[in-house]
Amino acid sequence: MDYDHGSRPNRRRAATLLDALKGRLVDASGAVEHSMTMQAMTASPHWRISNVAGVHVYEVAQGWNADVAFKNLPFGVPALMGNAVPVRSRKEALESAIRQLSLCVEREKVPLAGNDSPMLYFVIDDIEIPVDPDELPETRAKLAREGYTVEKAEGRLAYLRHVISGDEPLNADNVAEADHETRTRLVIACHIAMALGRTQFSVEDGTWADFMPTAPGMM
Repeated sequence: MDYDHGSRPNRRRAATLLDALKGRLVDASGAVEHSMTMQAMTASPHWRISNVAGVHVYEVAQGWNADVAFKNLPFGVPALMGNAVPVRSRKEALESAIRQLSLCVEREKVPLAGNDSPMLYFVIDDIEIPVDPDELPETRAKLAREGYTVEKAEGRLAYLRHVISGDEPLNADNVAEADHETRTRLVIACHIAMALGRTQFSVEDGTWADFMPTAPGMM
């Protein structure tokens, strides 16, 4: 059974672990953050220690995960930040969580820019694509002039999934294996879908076969 971050017992354990790990934080003032997944080309400035709700450390088939859970975030900012791939032991997972929390402390020291909009994220299957919210109004107006519909946007996403993974759910691995042009088209398609009001798209919403008869020419 998949780990449930939202269950009450897991949330209680995560809050207790957070309190314990706060006493083990390290100096991360000189740390450089690297993007490990499609979720964050740049770490959200809202991932601050004051917004941390708990730390979930749990075992999976491939090893151990450590996820920092956040609260009180702006719409569209992911509420979980974890290690990119499972680590070998619970000890390593705890060390990963300590590093993540230490970076949250450093973000807390930097004032949030009042005129900057937080990055939004479009969720497609198992990945999150960053979308600049400042560009959405202009895109929305252009799509309205062209009569571009939500159905067309969904068909485009389904088509690109078909190209990348043969209708299997998208994840960091199969997207990374796609060529640069296809990845760029996926980012644009997610931006368009969000401009039309969608925030996520999954296999349950449709595959290319569901859209192909009514969406000719979507290459």
